[in-house]
Amino acid sequence: MSFFRIVLGFMRQRLFASVLTASSVAVGVALVAAILALRLESERAFSQKDTGFEVIVGAKGSPLQLVLNTMYHLGSPNGNVPLAVYEQLRTDKRVTAMLPMVFGDNVGGYKVIGTTPEFFTEFRYRKNIGVQVAQGKPFEKNYQVVIGTEVAQRLALRVGDSVTIRHGLAETAEGAHDHGKMPVVGILAPTQTAIDKGVYSTMYTVWDIHYHEYEEAQEEAEEAAAKARGEAVPEHKHDDHDGKHEHHDHDKDHDHKHDHDGKHKHHDHGEEHEHNHEIPAEWTTVTAMAVKLKSPIFYESFIRSVNEGTAAQAAMPIREIMALFQIVGNVNGVLLGISYLVILIGVFSILVSLYITLNERRREIAILRSLGARRQTIFMLILSESVMIAFAGAIVGIGLSQFGLFLAQDRLKASIGGNLTFAPFYAFDVWLLVGVVGLSALVALLPAIKAYRTDVAQNLAPLS
Repeated sequence: MSFFRIVLGFMRQRLFASVLTASSVAVGVALVAAILALRLESERAFSQKDTGFEVIVGAKGSPLQLVLNTMYHLGSPNGNVPLAVYEQLRTDKRVTAMLPMVFGDNVGGYKVIGTTPEFFTEFRYRKNIGVQVAQGKPFEKNYQVVIGTEVAQRLALRVGDSVTIRHGLAETAEGAHDHGKMPVVGILAPTQTAIDKGVYSTMYTVWDIHYHEYEEAQEEAEEAAAKARGEAVPEHKHDDHDGKHEHHDHDKDHDHKHDHDGKHKHHDHGEEHEHNHEIPAEWTTVTAMAVKLKSPIFYESFIRSVNEGTAAQAAMPIREIMALFQIVGNVNGVLLGISYLVILIGVFSILVSLYITLNERRREIAILRSLGARRQTIFMLILSESVMIAFAGAIVGIGLSQFGLFLAQDRLKASIGGNLTFAPFYAFDVWLLVGVVGLSALVALLPAIKAYRTDVAQNLAPLS
């Protein structure tokens, strides 16, 4: 009988105990492997050191919130800044390029971002890498949208389809309502960043949607107040002659104009259009700006000059993300510590199992010795059993962690905001496997030594 078959025979005799012991090791290894993979991939997704821009400018508030909301579409923005801030900063001599962004609406839960055509030509989300339109073309007019690849896949959209813009940053936002449909004119190539989760249109589109919402709310409030006072409802509905408001879909090219009385109206959007509708200055605001500077020597001075003002703040993304990971690292440390304890418990359960069952094996060991097995062979049999149990548990644990991360990948992407891509195998898996097997061999030394010293004559005697 081969050495390996003898070890398997020992394990089969105590199959239930061996399975339980291996399972406890597998749970600990799965926890550690999953935590390490999550930390590695989240750091890789968030610490984009090679971004094509160095600074983000937005409203005063938390700089970390500004970075997370702008770069990863997490949380809510701090607020908006006047368009004049953007106009002033983009002429700064230290600035090479600046991309404005306006947030405030969603399509199926994906953020609508109002921006400029420079998004397709000048903006770099990685060093020397810009966005590419894989299908269709960039937006050329207001109320046209270009969508990211994830939006297209999840919402089953193609070029030529129409989307419904809803108010609010979440699909289920309270008070959200439809603003009409807009044509999809382009789909972006994958970037493996939050750009894939965006719906892009002109800044005017976002401004106009919110201004009309405000106008409608004001009209409703005036009507309610007039009815409460018993007065006639004021005639302020928008139309060219009879005062009725027409709101058509934006599937086609459209026209925003004033009629001869100065009233705003929505014309048939099947016509070519020009936007002559004036939006009050207080509605032309910007949520964030991605800034590319001419040289690293300008980073600190530019940030300081913006932050010294009262209208906006500037933040360096990599600096804020590294500060975040210092906080998260402490939590990861606690979780890893707990997981390592689970592994230790599993490994020491191997020791307990082998030591307790050793008395039952004395006769088996004595028989093997009488058949010619040396003490060193008995020692290695006990050691090998421990190693095989630990090895099986570690392999199963690594497999469980990979399977669990694969199942949770989509949900993790949605909650974290970054594009997490888990590898089928990591270098730390090897070290984890070696560590668990080595530790199990170490703790098995005690029962192995005891088996080594088993007295043959005494244990060959018949059992009473």
